[in-house]
Amino acid sequence: MTDEQTLPRPRRPRDPTATIRNILEAARAEFGANGFDGTKVEHIARRAKVSKQIVYFYFKGKDELYWELLKDISIKTNERLLRIPFEDLAPEQAVRAYLEGVYDVYAEDPIVGMVSLDQSMHDGAQLRSINQIRLLQTALAERLAEVVRRGQAEGVFHADIDSNRIEFMTVIITVGCLSSSTMLERYSGRSWQQKPEDTRAFALDFIMRALRR
Repeated sequence: MTDEQTLPRPRRPRDPTATIRNILEAARAEFGANGFDGTKVEHIARRAKVSKQIVYFYFKGKDELYWELLKDISIKTNERLLRIPFEDLAPEQAVRAYLEGVYDVYAEDPIVGMVSLDQSMHDGAQLRSINQIRLLQTALAERLAEVVRRGQAEGVFHADIDSNRIEFMTVIITVGCLSSSTMLERYSGRSWQQKPEDTRAFALDFIMRALRR
């Protein structure tokens, strides 16, 4: 039998909404600090100031809690990027706004980068496909693809550039800049000696130069 099956069923808390919110906030902090493998349900329960039984009352286990974190990040990120007025901007401006949006999501919330690296190590094992996220992802991909087509038609972008590669490389470069700088400095013995805003500008300029014809 699993732990979930053997644990006694607890009484329902008086404020279940607040309890669920506290559990999810605690799970976010634990996963952000320790990754999926290093996090335990009892640690989440302790941080949320509830019993482990209460956690299992609302969630099947660690896997579901991690998915809730990934789902929240994905929905908020896509909704934020979809607020960019792609259609009203020139192709280069639109792509730049997209790059800035992605970079700032990761820079403002280090947990986003942490779970991205963690899921890379696990081949996306905790990711799920739900209609709400797919619709947002599709809408964003279509708008970015249209911007790229406009840029190619105007002779601004290389003909072999496509929006899927832009999405992929933006995340790779962003996560690398924000998560690996200290490690690389220690490894090489050389310092970037750059302010965060300088690193951001260089990373975005680097990508933009790669797109231009």
